[in-house]
Amino acid sequence: MFRCSLIASLSILLLAGCRPSVAALSAELPYALMQEGDLAFRCGQGMFSRAVTSAQEDPLYSHVGVLVRDGGLWKVVHAVPAEPDFPGDFDRVKAEPVTAFFAPGRALRGCLVHTGLQDSLRISALAASALRYAADSVRFDGSYSLSDSSSLYCTELVWRLYRRAGIDLSEGRRRRLDVFRIHADCLLPEHLYAYSANQVYFQY
Repeated sequence: MFRCSLIASLSILLLAGCRPSVAALSAELPYALMQEGDLAFRCGQGMFSRAVTSAQEDPLYSHVGVLVRDGGLWKVVHAVPAEPDFPGDFDRVKAEPVTAFFAPGRALRGCLVHTGLQDSLRISALAASALRYAADSVRFDGSYSLSDSSSLYCTELVWRLYRRAGIDLSEGRRRRLDVFRIHADCLLPEHLYAYSANQVYFQY
């Protein structure tokens, strides 16, 4: 047990040492390949990230958002807990520059994924819907329930956006969680990462 913990700790330290700075990441991002509607996955290092990865068979990523163009900038729209932007801020859907989403303090590793969606009208509608969620500051769903859309968690947000476009990224995948306040069949990042048409085109 101690040996496994030691190996895990060393792996985290090595990953931390290899993480690019914001400036380096900005220079490395494949802007020419990025498309609205692409998925942005990351694995964080906080309590919530560890809880998500421990619930998955594949612990590679703990969080997901969707790429959009906003005011000439590439941003990620995502529903996130415990990342306030100002005193009194609450857990909500937000639109952040892609470099902030992948910032070293937030991500141990990350990737960008094409989903195969090519229809420009559906892409535009998806991106507009995502930005509306962010503009409305829709609250983060701490109960992880899929029963309504008045509050959303990260995978639920992305799944709902794509479902409106006629695509089920989860392909029916769910996992039952009964921990803390959560008693639900949940969508986890691995369920969207496993979508059959996904194509990873950037990772670090």
